[in-house]
Amino acid sequence: MSRAERLSHALLLLAGAASLAAFAGPRWGHRIDRLAVIVAVDRSRSMERIPDAEARVARFEREAAARMRDGDRLGRVVYGAGAATGQALHERAIPPSTTEVPIDRDGTDLAAAIDRSLSERPDDAPARIALLGDGASNRGDALAAAARAVAAGVPIDVLPMTATARRELRVSSVRAPSRLDEREAFELRVVTFATERCEAEVRVSLDGAVAHRGRVTVEAGEGMLSLPQTAPGPGMHRYEVEVIPRDPTLDRVPEDNLGGSFVRVRGPASVLVLEGDPGASAPLSEALRQGGFRVVEGGTYGFPADLAALSSYDLLVLSDVPARALSTEQLEWIRTYVRDLGGGLWLMGGDRSLGPGGYARTAVEEVSPVSFDLRQERRRASLAEVISIDYSGSMTAVVGGYTKIRLANEAAARSALLLGQGDQLGVAHVDTSTAWTMPLGPVDNLEPVLRRIRAVGAGGGGIIVPTALADAYGALRAARTDLRHLLLFADGDDAEEMTGCALTVATAFRDGITTSVVSLGRGSDTPELERLSREGHGRFYLVEDALRLPTVFAQETILATRAAIREEPFRALPSLPDAVTEGLDLASAPPLGGYVVTLPKPRAAVLLRAVDGDPLLASWSAGAGHAAVFTSDGKDRWGAGWLRWPGRARLWSSLARSLAGQDDGRVRAEADATGAVLQVRATAVDADGRGDGLRRLTARVALPDGSTRELPLDPAGAGTYAADLPITARGAYAVAVRDEASGALVASTGALRTAAEEFRATDDPGLLARIASMTGGRVLRSGEEVFSARAAPRYGWTPLAPWLLRLGLLLGVASVLLRRLGLPRRWEPGARASSSGRAGKQARGVTQGKRTRVAPTRSGPRATSAVEVLRARRKEPAAAPRRREQEPPAPRRTAVPGDGASTLSALKAARRRR
Repeated sequence: MSRAERLSHALLLLAGAASLAAFAGPRWGHRIDRLAVIVAVDRSRSMERIPDAEARVARFEREAAARMRDGDRLGRVVYGAGAATGQALHERAIPPSTTEVPIDRDGTDLAAAIDRSLSERPDDAPARIALLGDGASNRGDALAAAARAVAAGVPIDVLPMTATARRELRVSSVRAPSRLDEREAFELRVVTFATERCEAEVRVSLDGAVAHRGRVTVEAGEGMLSLPQTAPGPGMHRYEVEVIPRDPTLDRVPEDNLGGSFVRVRGPASVLVLEGDPGASAPLSEALRQGGFRVVEGGTYGFPADLAALSSYDLLVLSDVPARALSTEQLEWIRTYVRDLGGGLWLMGGDRSLGPGGYARTAVEEVSPVSFDLRQERRRASLAEVISIDYSGSMTAVVGGYTKIRLANEAAARSALLLGQGDQLGVAHVDTSTAWTMPLGPVDNLEPVLRRIRAVGAGGGGIIVPTALADAYGALRAARTDLRHLLLFADGDDAEEMTGCALTVATAFRDGITTSVVSLGRGSDTPELERLSREGHGRFYLVEDALRLPTVFAQETILATRAAIREEPFRALPSLPDAVTEGLDLASAPPLGGYVVTLPKPRAAVLLRAVDGDPLLASWSAGAGHAAVFTSDGKDRWGAGWLRWPGRARLWSSLARSLAGQDDGRVRAEADATGAVLQVRATAVDADGRGDGLRRLTARVALPDGSTRELPLDPAGAGTYAADLPITARGAYAVAVRDEASGALVASTGALRTAAEEFRATDDPGLLARIASMTGGRVLRSGEEVFSARAAPRYGWTPLAPWLLRLGLLLGVASVLLRRLGLPRRWEPGARASSSGRAGKQARGVTQGKRTRVAPTRSGPRATSAVEVLRARRKEPAAAPRRREQEPPAPRRTAVPGDGASTLSALKAARRRR
């Protein structure tokens, strides 16, 4: 066996040994003496009470960084109501970050701070946490988080930062009975805290209006004020109490002077009636009062301030109120009020209600028993509509988080969705010229078109109104539909070159084209825009809030079809039998003068019908609540004859009674928003007055932002059920409790979280000391101590398996290469002694023929000689063509051992002979 073969085998054995060793998982141990420190900094609002808190934190971090050794790392976590990483772990050479991380400051969650810090610790070094703050934790379980730090082997050092003593007066809580009878006397109990005795003014508000003012004396320390009150009318009511010291210097934080509570007053159901025409709701309201309801009347601006205030009513009636009079948020409140909180909704017809009022494709339509989308209405005329949208530079302004052009595009897209077969729609964006985003044509395959409409951005310059009118009218004159209509949208301050436009609009009307105009904002061009709508026999809309554009466009599109309103005398006809209409003598009812055309939804119960089977009165269950629609009106336009009919009052009161949400007298609910947790409690009794522990109850909570959360109430005792919900937002929380078996609303309540919950938490340096003691940490005095407590040096272990596998692979490749190519000839034993003999034999082997190979020598493998021959051939010039006559052989030179020149000469001679 040659040396190359022996060496190849040896390399192969070493490769196998390295691979087997890798599977054994060897590790290399090395000593570690570095430390990672995560500094958790309190950014909550309570830190505002600590003088120079920011400077103290910055000094602490500088002192800590100065004590770092090579390999040490320092990081930062900020916390308030939650926690976030302020700066990742970094070595001494990297400067500290000055970027502020946004964090909710209305709360202190030490548990979140500890957990976030634990998630930042590295795997290759011991870690410590330095917790900086006042210890005023009002959410989370800090000691449970400290236990998790103990399990992870991470000590927590603390630096208590105590607020300086200052004058303070705050309202800690407001307590009131959860359920009362109408006109019942009760006391509001206000828990206060004051640093010193003071005179103060107290204000009591009921449902947002000041109901009582007075002067009180607030004692030093914790105290209680008892404020006598009389329960108002039936329903859920919100009380708010504010205590203000007469001397302003006695209270440095006035935000925590307010508290509140909800009470439920038993009695007749309460109804809120909102009427678009002031005073026109009197007949309806009087009929409801005769039916035993407590009625509150209001106009378009009488909508409750928040969802909790709306939930205090058992029934909401909207009579001829256009959707554009309500914000998008208020429309969503109505949906939540019905579907989640179990309220009742009654929609009355009118030329500004239902579909003509712009409610199509809104949150209200979702809970309505009828649809306002008339695309499938078989009797309506076909419509060709062009929407010309101002997309000049002024449309880049932002309203409610959206640009004006985006809101206008969404409004146009919603209008497209309201048209159906036989209709045509065109959408043009106009500034100094017209860009047809959707050329006038059928409204089919809308998805790509809607994407194009929504993608249009603002252009430049103002809208050139003559250009918009000319291009729109040109397209409409070519349309072959029953109705042709232009909707022009322009900025009230940026419509240009309007001279002579009124004549153009009047000419288009004579050609059968109507024109409506939407002016965004009241500007210098608004009067002329309104004149265009009059000349075009259309409608004019002055929109101050761009967020309401979608409802305006939807309203105009429905009205342009001229199919949403049917004004002709008709008599109400019975449809499905129901308790609402039972015993009602419809034959004696006078005719109604008109109604709004709608389409009943599949699950809706149509109780009364109008012409051609159209719904006149329809109702259904929507989630936890009920909703109904009466498509005619209850005033002197269409319903003038019914105002004198005795059966009207009976019908109205029966319908209201079927819609109004009523609590179950056997279930009582309470809610309390203390700190960062909303606590919901319910107590249920059976028919004998004993605790009923067999109910399955669920609480639906409406948050201040209008969203809802569902909480299953777990049994907490005999007939007692409870659940907690973490909360962060300030405001009113409305709670509705439902029975899962029946789906019925059984109780309702509410809670109020005021603006300064964070200031009500007191400093607790003892909590920080307990955390340090529990985890083996220290109470620090400065940042210089952070890196001084180093753990005993330990060993880190680096896995060697990857390196052994790489070594085995390299050795295996080397073994294969050595076997195929061999060793260089000079590395073979006796290579110099036999070089002459091999050269002669190689020369003779080459001369034996064109393809004759050199015979191997005894001292080396065959591959080595072949390689050398090939190298020699590459160095030689190409052989000359063989001649017909053999040239005389050249005289041979006697090879001298070790003479390289003789070997080369022999090779050249052999090649020439070939």
